[in-house]
Amino acid sequence: MAQQNEDYSYLQMENDDKKVLKNLAQMGEQLKTLKAEMLKAEAAAEAAKKAYEHYANVIIPSEMFSAGVNSISLASGGSLSISHKFYCQPNKNAEDRKTIVEWLRANNGGHIVEHDASVSAADMEKLKDNGIPFIENTSVNTQKLKSFIKDGLGASGGVQQFTMEDIPACIHFQEVTTVELELPKE
Repeated sequence: MAQQNEDYSYLQMENDDKKVLKNLAQMGEQLKTLKAEMLKAEAAAEAAKKAYEHYANVIIPSEMFSAGVNSISLASGGSLSISHKFYCQPNKNAEDRKTIVEWLRANNGGHIVEHDASVSAADMEKLKDNGIPFIENTSVNTQKLKSFIKDGLGASGGVQQFTMEDIPACIHFQEVTTVELELPKE
């Protein structure tokens, strides 16, 4: 069989092509260095954030509480003041939703429960009769629930109607005491 003469000359690189590839490789190395610096700075920022949050959420509030102080002015300007933040994340499954609705109704919070009803297609003819079968769907707006609980705890300035221990665990309500740092205006 005769050997074919194939042209592989297109694989030969010109000097300009080699310069472009060398330049790209150098740029890639620079990008690698920049990414390493970025990751190092992100790790340092995350560590600083954790230290700040621990100091603002644990150390200073504890000391201020022990001293009976709600706010203090700083000699360098600005101030520190105690702040209470509330978080509410109720479970959404049917059983826990039922528990939440029952608890709200028992604690004068039934007004924030949202209702609707659905009728199965098999029961559509029964709508004409007096006994209408339906499935009650209830839901509670998380912000309204959080507000209701804050009011019930007396955190909004009213009379306390229940304690944190009375709140069902499926609501996942918590109060976080922190310190707000106000910096002087420049």
